[in-house]
Formats: sequence, structure tokens, C-alpha cells
Amino acid sequence: MNNSRRKRINASLSKLENARTLLQEAYDKEKEAIAKLSDDEEDDDRRDAMEEIVSGLEDVISSLDEAIETLTNADF
Repeated sequence: MNNSRRKRINASLSKLENARTLLQEAYDKEKEAIAKLSDDEEDDDRRDAMEEIVSGLEDVISSLDEAIETLTNADF
């Protein structure tokens, strides 16, 4: 692999790590928001929607972790 492609992969890895950090922050804030919701029935629909978002963020973060690990462990 030439240096140009190696640099492009390293730049992509950096962007993936940055995206993971931003998504983790969004995940943490959403979890905090859920914890602050009251136990009233009127918040049930909102809580369900927020929990669905949290679940999606967990999936994306996990996928990014795998991608980052794969690129980090690859022999470029």
C-alpha cells in the first residue's frame, strides 16, 4: 500500500473516532434526558421514542467501535 492510501485510511480512522465521540455525547445526553422524565403516563410515548433513539445510537456506536478496531489492528 502506498503512502497516499495509508494517509487516507488514517484520516478516515480519525473521522470515525471523532464521529464516535460525538455520537457517544448524544447518547449520554439522551440517557440523561430520559432519566429526568417523570413517570407520568403522558410521558410514555416520549420516553419510548427517546429509548428507540438510544437503542439506535448504541447500535451505531457499536458498529463504529468494530470499524475503528478493525482499522487500528490492520497492518497498513
